[in-house]
Amino acid sequence: MRMKWENINILLLLLCVAGLIYSDGIHKNNHAAYEKQIESDASEKSPDKTSTKTEDENKPSKEQSKGEVPADVKPDTQSDQTMNQAEDKIIRVLIKTQDFAGDYHSSLTLVCNSNTKTEDGSRTFAAGDTISLDTGSDLFDGEGVVKLFPEDENAGFTVTSMKRGQGTPTYEGKLEIYRSGEGMLLIDVLNLEIYLKYVVPSEMPSNYEVEALKAQSVCARTYAYKHMLDASLSDKHADVDDSVSYQVYNNISRQEVTDRAVNETAGQVMLCDGKPITAYFFSTSSGATSTNEVWSESPEKYLQCVNSGGLESSEPWFRWNVTLPLDYLNRQIEKYAIGTLKDIMILKKSSGGAVDEMKLVGSDGEKTLDSEYKIRQVLSTKGIPVKKQDGTTTTQMDLMPSAYFTCSPVYDQNQVTGYYFEGGGYGHGVGMSQNGANHLAASGKNWQEILNYFYREIDVCPIP
Repeated sequence: MRMKWENINILLLLLCVAGLIYSDGIHKNNHAAYEKQIESDASEKSPDKTSTKTEDENKPSKEQSKGEVPADVKPDTQSDQTMNQAEDKIIRVLIKTQDFAGDYHSSLTLVCNSNTKTEDGSRTFAAGDTISLDTGSDLFDGEGVVKLFPEDENAGFTVTSMKRGQGTPTYEGKLEIYRSGEGMLLIDVLNLEIYLKYVVPSEMPSNYEVEALKAQSVCARTYAYKHMLDASLSDKHADVDDSVSYQVYNNISRQEVTDRAVNETAGQVMLCDGKPITAYFFSTSSGATSTNEVWSESPEKYLQCVNSGGLESSEPWFRWNVTLPLDYLNRQIEKYAIGTLKDIMILKKSSGGAVDEMKLVGSDGEKTLDSEYKIRQVLSTKGIPVKKQDGTTTTQMDLMPSAYFTCSPVYDQNQVTGYYFEGGGYGHGVGMSQNGANHLAASGKNWQEILNYFYREIDVCPIP
């Protein structure tokens, strides 16, 4: 009987051990399945490069508004497809002469920063070689063209025959030179995103808020892309030039922060009804923007008047004044053959308050100017001190600072001796105010919010 109970105890002990082994196996299998599920959930919840989130879901929180990125989110969330599309876009830039004075160069001197060859491979140059060109150079082919292909497009060419704001400029990409009876056209052929890395710091100070720099990047990309589609300078083998006539390019060299702004908005453009907008921008608002009606054009629906109030009231150019002497104004209006100036009449203002129709009354006739540019041109303040609201003055303005002004005669012993202009803002006043964008960014707005503040009925999306 005693032996039987011992046998039973041994049997029970064996059963318990077997149960523990089985239980441990179940636990291990369940733990492996749990870990696998965690990996799966994490994959679904992590940022997806092909995600189709709504615009609101993609908007950064206030904590992210200055370009800060949470630890669990990668800085670059652009899709591979968007990046590839951006990298595929090539822009052709006409490089103007010294001080952006003209299109045709009489001579060119450039340094190859890597091994270089002509298009047909018949001529080669080592890194560090200098190429000097005039219209009689034997480098031109039978069609009067020289195309230079560098081994390293990032190294590009340093053009020593002219200066820009940064000093002697270096141009990434390939160079093409076209000969004609007027001289030589110099064309820089490069990737659109690289081009933007030289535009953004040339158009907006690199110490501005990161989100403002991103907004500027999208404006610049959209503006350039539209001109690429329109073949705006095809008669000169280019899409744009490097001056204020389009966008200033490579007057200031690349900066780390503006490179980042371009990279983090790579390929993004503004569309209205599926087409790229003309993304106008300017320096400083007087408190309201205007539509493109200031140029006597039919207003685009994405360029509506934006009342920003005192958003930029701390900016020196928010308010300004200048007095133009009568004898100076008489010289300015000589081309109109209307005699001596008797009166200046403001006939019409834009929805934002810019003067876009003004009559000059002379002793021998009248002349009506019907666009803000013509008005600012005839009222040029070149050499005459313009006083900004911070008390500083400048005499370097080729145009009147803006067309947002009032005008009244100045008298001396009952004789008109000039006209006093009191105005606000700097630039044409259409589209995005750059200083306004900077203030919005400082207040916590992200680049998408800034663009939607200044442009209406737009979609921000990858280049189609």
